[in-house]
Amino acid sequence: MDSPSVPAPRVHRSEYADVAVVDEPIHEAVLGRSTATHPDAVALIDGTDPSGATFITYGQLDVRHRKLAASLAAAGVREGDVLALHSPNSILYPVVFYGATRAGAAVTTVHPLCTAEEFAKQLADSSARWIVTVSPLLETARRAAELVGCIEEIFVCDRAEGHRSIVHDLMTADAPEPAVAIDPGEDIAVLPYSSGTTGVPKGVMLTHRSIATNLAQLHPLIPMVPGERILAVL
Repeated sequence: MDSPSVPAPRVHRSEYADVAVVDEPIHEAVLGRSTATHPDAVALIDGTDPSGATFITYGQLDVRHRKLAASLAAAGVREGDVLALHSPNSILYPVVFYGATRAGAAVTTVHPLCTAEEFAKQLADSSARWIVTVSPLLETARRAAELVGCIEEIFVCDRAEGHRSIVHDLMTADAPEPAVAIDPGEDIAVLPYSSGTTGVPKGVMLTHRSIATNLAQLHPLIPMVPGERILAVL
């Protein structure tokens, strides 16, 4: 008996043009051109400040994340390390994120409402060696670090006794900027974790090239121009 014929697969193509691969470290893909063309333009505004007075320009964001990268490297952060970013939304969030990636580390983002036990599982699974948190969440971070026993240091974005501050210590230190040779197609930029609603939370390894190209895919759908504002929700 002749086997039934199989219809040829239909090929669906997007109505949008192909997106060129962005083969750059994520901090360069996001900040490089903006810093060069409009350093004085506002990059981020703290929406929790009703006056709108709390903001950071592209130039300030560039300088601060470079200073932080230098201090993180001086503290011992090395290429291939994982840094856990345990914080609610703030203007410092991207400073820490891009400072870590410029130092060669991957960032694993930690939900600010997770328990110490949940935090510890993520630290262990991602092999994180460093934590950046905020003082209201510090006890959770400390307990998680105790449970895994592999954390080199816990930094805080604000102030807390016994911990170095991102703003008051690391970004004011005078250290040389690290020269890290990042391979955008191989090196991991970020390790987000799933919510765990269908099982154990799982880490997703996103390379610099992957996440930078993913951002480029948004341009035809969300054509942003200088002067516009977009609401960012983590």
